[in-house]
Amino acid sequence: MSNCGCSMEPVAYFQRPNGEYVIVHHCHGCDFERFNRIAADDDFDRVLSLPAQPPRTSREVKAMQAENWLAEHLEEWDDDMEEVG
Repeated sequence: MSNCGCSMEPVAYFQRPNGEYVIVHHCHGCDFERFNRIAADDDFDRVLSLPAQPPRTSREVKAMQAENWLAEHLEEWDDDMEEVG
């Protein structure tokens, strides 16, 4: 479950360099992504029916989200700095 409490849906998978398969779950409310390793009782054919994505870590995703947020809010920050200066 995501922090906002909305439901999450499996949207993709990727394979880590060590061969481990990971399912990407996406929150319908806040766009949060969670990575879960597949379990022994997961339907592997169903996992492979999801779109494949390049492997990544949660750290990389958080850094990308921070960069996107900064890019979106840079203009607001610039305006605030002009008012101060």
